[in-house]
Amino acid sequence: MLLTNGRIHTLDAEDTVVDTLVIRDGRVAFAGRGTEVNAVPGEPVLDLGGRAVLPGLVDAHAHLAMLAKTRLELRVAHLPSEDAAAAVVAHGARTASAGEWLIGRGWDETLWPGRARPTRATLDRAAPGNPVALTRVDGHATWANSAALRAAGIDRHAGDPAGGLVVKDAAGEPTGILVDAAQDLVRAVIPAPSEERFERAVLDALAECVAKGLTGIHEMGVDLTTLGAYRRLVERGRFALRNYVAVSGRKAWAEYRERGRETIGDGRVVVGALKLWLDGALGSRGAALHSPYCDAPGNLGLVLIPPDELLRLLGEARDAGFQACVHAIGDRANTLALDAMEKTGVAGRRFRIEHAQVLMPADIPRFARLGVLPSMQQTHCTSDMRWAAERLGAERLPGAYAWRSLLETGTIIAGGSDFPVEDANPFHGLHAAVTRRPLDGDHPGWQPEQRMTRVEAVRSFTSWNAWAAGQEAELGSLERGKRADLVVLSDDVMTCDEAKIKTIAPVMTLVGGATVFSREEFS
Repeated sequence: MLLTNGRIHTLDAEDTVVDTLVIRDGRVAFAGRGTEVNAVPGEPVLDLGGRAVLPGLVDAHAHLAMLAKTRLELRVAHLPSEDAAAAVVAHGARTASAGEWLIGRGWDETLWPGRARPTRATLDRAAPGNPVALTRVDGHATWANSAALRAAGIDRHAGDPAGGLVVKDAAGEPTGILVDAAQDLVRAVIPAPSEERFERAVLDALAECVAKGLTGIHEMGVDLTTLGAYRRLVERGRFALRNYVAVSGRKAWAEYRERGRETIGDGRVVVGALKLWLDGALGSRGAALHSPYCDAPGNLGLVLIPPDELLRLLGEARDAGFQACVHAIGDRANTLALDAMEKTGVAGRRFRIEHAQVLMPADIPRFARLGVLPSMQQTHCTSDMRWAAERLGAERLPGAYAWRSLLETGTIIAGGSDFPVEDANPFHGLHAAVTRRPLDGDHPGWQPEQRMTRVEAVRSFTSWNAWAAGQEAELGSLERGKRADLVVLSDDVMTCDEAKIKTIAPVMTLVGGATVFSREEFS
């Protein structure tokens, strides 16, 4: 295929912009001026009509399996109250059989009047004949009803598991809120969907991603069952994008520690990393902080992995040739992660800290010094800005979502969304990176001194993400010999009004030179 008459941002070292691209055998054969190309007779030619083109956008922190499962669950995101979420559950209960589990995701008490955590009593009234388990928007807390708690063996005598919290009321009774590792008590008794239902949901999720302009993701935390589904879809030629996988869980890591890295298909699924969760989330007050939460005195958050175990796992990943991706949100968790990586010796390994949301000033230059990559989700900033000051207080805010402070030390930032926590749309992330403004409203910009430039923002979803996965020889730019993953845009992210970045939509998405999404009027 020959693509011509475009504004093609190659994202090479010089940020070269060309008007013509030649794709052969799924790779870029030429990137330059149309006057320098003689089309091969019969070769398809696509006139881009002056449209902008970027290298394929990659989300460096995503959860494809979770996005798929939202298709099989109740949707309780973006609701204005606890009662509104319960109404969705009540509607689901009317068509469910007795005893059938009702599962959902997305509730967020920071959107509700009073911002109080919900209770099991509300769900008991909504679905008296069904166990209910609803995961919070950040994935770090579950709201369960009495039937679900009974199924999991959780009562007033239940203790807190390591790295988790069973929230109880003043009388010592479980409220129905389970934080971080305590969620596993309920998850262990929830029936898994059938292979067929899950695979259909994955196909749906893949279609959503490529329609939003993604050609690849880094999936943070995948088990063996999910990898089996991906393998079957790749073998059938139905896995639409590229997935760099970080496995999680004892069983998956035990297998891959011995097996080593794996590539499934022609680079569609690459298993190359180990995902570790060191703390919880800021929204559910499980992120590990050096000093207590300002809105929860005495609460320092949760550390989910003991320091000696973290050192052991980092060493195993290093020795097995795997990258380690450590979830660390709070400033204490980030200090612990950097300390452990320094002791392990990870120079040149491109180990990553996922989120790096709240940092002590002294820890900011350590990323570049240790060669540790911050993997950050730009829309977390614009979602959390409504309440972050309540959690952290004014003194800690300069180290929160500190993109510019990190970039000035010489490191790069891998950009992503953490979908389905946030929307999978990468243009929302680019908008957040450039403006530090929410999608709606006339906000002047939160801590605007931490903004990224447009080139930095785009690189955080392209070339920097390729580097973060060790795939820079194959992906990240539209240079000769690299895979022809690209997206044709409705507007040029580099030159349009910054307020319009969030509205940019893909006109066509190509992976390996093959069209995986196209607007009807363009095709």
